This record gives sequence, C-alpha cells and structure tokens, in this order.
Amino acid sequence: MFSANENLILREHKRRVVSYIEDTIPEEILDLGTNVMVMQTACRTPGCVPLETVIAIVFPRLNKGELLPGIKESDGGTFKTNILLPLSEVARDDVLDALPPGFKEAERLGRGFVCN
Repeated sequence: MFSANENLILREHKRRVVSYIEDTIPEEILDLGTNVMVMQTACRTPGCVPLETVIAIVFPRLNKGELLPGIKESDGGTFKTNILLPLSEVARDDVLDALPPGFKEAERLGRGFVCN
C-alpha cells in the first residue's frame, strides 16, 4: 500500500512517462482519441524484476488503415510494451527503446505529420 505522498510522486512519474510517449505521436492522431496508459506493476516470479513499467497505447478504430505507418495496432488496436524499470527510473531513451520505429519516425517528422 502506498502513502498519499508516494501516490503523488508515482503520479508525477506517470505523467512524465506519458509525456515522453505522447511526444512520439502526432497531435492529429492524439486528437482522434488515441489514449496512452502507463502503470507500474510488481512481479513476484523468481528471476523477474521487482517493478516494471507497462505501456498501452489505444488507437481509435476509424477504418482508415494504420495511423502510424508500420504500427499495425494503430488501425484500431492496442500497442503494448514494457520497460524493466520502475516508473521513477524510466528515462526518455528507455521509452524510445521500447517503442518500434514507427513511433520514432513520427517524432522525427514532428507534429506536422498528416494522417490518412
């Protein structure tokens, strides 16, 4: 169980990591209803890291094809990945390493990306 202060700190880390992810998704795609979710989970399995960060990016089903080229889940699905670090230790580079090239390409192109 977390104290109120621990929850506030965890929420700050969550917002920071969500921001890193949203920076890789063009504004137009976020505006269509794409949702980014981040959570910290505990693992009790032997050999597993004690805390990891789980990422889920839910894309709207618009029947327009892939919103992010090369990301099949961007056609109305959920992209999931994890980072084997607690939220407090996740850096921008960790997020970029966990995302496939389609996200990084969108970030490189900037917010002027045009969806289908």
